[in-house]
Amino acid sequence: MKFRHILFGSFSYLAVLSAQGVTLEELAERLEQLEKKVEKYEAQYGPLENAPSPTPAADRGPLSNVIPLPTPVSRAVVTPAPATADDIDSSFLTPSGGGGAGNWFERTTLGGYGELHLNQGDVEQIDFHRFVLFINHSFSDRIKLFTELEIEHSVTGEGQPGAVELEQAYVEFLLDNNWSIRAGQYLVPVGILNEVHEPDTFYGVERNNVEVNIIPTTWWEGGVLATKNLENGLGFDFGIHSALAVTTDLNSSNAFRIRSGRQQVAEADASDYAATFRARYNGIPGLSLTAFANYQNDIAPDSDEDNSALLLGGSAVYQRGGFGLRALIAHWDIQGQSFEDNDADSQWGAYIEPSYRWTFGDQAVGVFARYSRYEFAQGAGNSRGGEFDEYSVGFNYWPIANVVFKADYTLIEEDGGEDNETFNFGFGYSF
Repeated sequence: MKFRHILFGSFSYLAVLSAQGVTLEELAERLEQLEKKVEKYEAQYGPLENAPSPTPAADRGPLSNVIPLPTPVSRAVVTPAPATADDIDSSFLTPSGGGGAGNWFERTTLGGYGELHLNQGDVEQIDFHRFVLFINHSFSDRIKLFTELEIEHSVTGEGQPGAVELEQAYVEFLLDNNWSIRAGQYLVPVGILNEVHEPDTFYGVERNNVEVNIIPTTWWEGGVLATKNLENGLGFDFGIHSALAVTTDLNSSNAFRIRSGRQQVAEADASDYAATFRARYNGIPGLSLTAFANYQNDIAPDSDEDNSALLLGGSAVYQRGGFGLRALIAHWDIQGQSFEDNDADSQWGAYIEPSYRWTFGDQAVGVFARYSRYEFAQGAGNSRGGEFDEYSVGFNYWPIANVVFKADYTLIEEDGGEDNETFNFGFGYSF
């Protein structure tokens, strides 16, 4: 047994030497020398099987003469341990150089809204009109990112009615003395619904036609915007940004129509510019007043004539207890003979909307009525334009603050045309 131990130890020693690069010939030579030493030992002291037991370590003398075995060189491939849940959490919560102070995950917020519409009447359809996500991030207390990504009409692609749209993607810089600067793609600060249009924030299933066709909501551009807020409730916004590009092609169903000019900052024509100014007043509790202007250096770049345009408007929102009132007026004055010849040089609209809301704990019910008058382009190929009177009545039910069910009846009377009656039902949410 002891002989086998010695042989095993010898072979182990040889294996170590082999691992260090010793050749087979050298190993054979060393093994032969070892066998001769064993034979000499047995001739002098007898068979190894009868050798005395090793001296206990405690009884041994100094080990200074003991020659240690060579340290083997590891040639094994090290495999990383699988990532654990704690490792994954750590990767999300560890601060990164690009995220500013604190954990980037804690400085990023997610929001959004959605709305489903059912229309019955002259138009009969059901449509998940919008699904929207907000992803916002604070790089620091003074530099913040805001983004809005939208899917319209559920399905996108060739031959489908839907679209995927990036409505907002800008960085806001908060400066001293209540100044701030936005750079990127942002919603133009005009009207009531253009900046705030979550379905639980307004009455009616569909957005009102004055803001849809005249403002035109939802309207975003690329550029810079400066904002100043004063302590007395006054505030100002001024932006330089990309422009509208309204077609004057008489063969187009969108000829001279303001809404058709939205380029959506998608490889947009940048040969001309636009500017927007808005004054705000919120100094009285429950009251918000605005006056706004938008100047287009050339609203129809496909035309050779001068087509500069100016939008002027104002809005009022008042809320006292359950009573609410909204009103807006907006008017486009457009230069150019082609617009004048097609009765499209003056496009305007206005509406007034009183409402009342009752609150029951977390729930609320509100009723509204709205009258609108508007006129927009009806060029030779544009059967959708004209002059209209519109009447709407309906109600909203909020089971909680950010979820709403809606219903309304809308009658649209076109001057010299047919009336259009629709019952609309909707569901919406925001978070």
